[in-house]
Amino acid sequence: MKNKNTSNSGQMGQLAVAILAGGSGTRLWPLSTPAHPKPFVALGPVGTLYEEAVTRAVRLGAAATLTIGPPQYRKLAAGKGRSYLEEPAPRNTAPAVALGAAWASRKFGGDADLLVLPSDHHIRRPDVWARAVARLAGVCRKTGSLGVMGITPTGPETAYGYILAGEPAGRGFRVGRFVEKPDRRKASRLLAGGNATWNSGMFLFPLGVLREEMGRHCPGLWEAAEAWLDGDPGPYTSWPKISVDYALMEKSARVAMVPGDFGWSDVGTFPALHALLPKDEAGNAGWGPGLAEGCERSLIVTARAGTLVRGLRDHVHVEGPGGILSVPMAAAGDIREGVEAILRRG
Repeated sequence: MKNKNTSNSGQMGQLAVAILAGGSGTRLWPLSTPAHPKPFVALGPVGTLYEEAVTRAVRLGAAATLTIGPPQYRKLAAGKGRSYLEEPAPRNTAPAVALGAAWASRKFGGDADLLVLPSDHHIRRPDVWARAVARLAGVCRKTGSLGVMGITPTGPETAYGYILAGEPAGRGFRVGRFVEKPDRRKASRLLAGGNATWNSGMFLFPLGVLREEMGRHCPGLWEAAEAWLDGDPGPYTSWPKISVDYALMEKSARVAMVPGDFGWSDVGTFPALHALLPKDEAGNAGWGPGLAEGCERSLIVTARAGTLVRGLRDHVHVEGPGGILSVPMAAAGDIREGVEAILRRG
């Protein structure tokens, strides 16, 4: 039987948005902590990335906005016009997507679309992003595909996976191949080919197509999500931790991609945060009650009026609930091992 989601109407169906909230709280430590991870941290004038994601969903006119995450984040995600769906145990993005899809299918039926968003991205031009989402939804419906949003690369970045575009598909492309995070040389070769985008982790799923493809490539996952909706956690918690990329997207032959250029950042490091914040005349960014003197091109976040930071060049100085971080800007993207050591010390 042909599902209506595979018709040639090219129109977005009733839309539900699932925002995936999780993480260990190490990427922007000491601002973020395991109890208060990056999506829920107020990043100065940017605000919280989670509230930014909710605002984008509202602007799309979503019929429902659902956040999926562990029980301890329910209060952090609370707000008007949104629902929260607890996972019985963290299982990475594939089970979380299945949970959101099963929930949306029960609420809106199999003809609806599910937009999956990470909770920790910043988008500078949300209107351009909204048009790209509508374009991706149209491609998915016209071609009967699962959809992924690509990001037009700005350089040979090694922190992201890549998507290689295949044949044109309406106003987008069939996905030729997914590429795991490359080293710099391989990333440069990918960009030289002219058909590579970054994998944003944002997905658009016509629910009928998603259920068919999950049944084909990760059988039992949708049913495990439904079991948890009915109160039985066993099938869900028995699933291994696996991403939706590995479990489904890299296996399916029905995947389409639309490239987007809307000022995207996953704000995964302090240099990335410095890049998106407003700067003073010396190239410094940050916030807080402390005093900074004679600094250049630095990120300075203080928690006390009694803090004095002087003479820093290309440096990160951040005070937060987790502690204090002081590191050269060039090394600030590689703090995970040290942060985990501190967290193990309690």
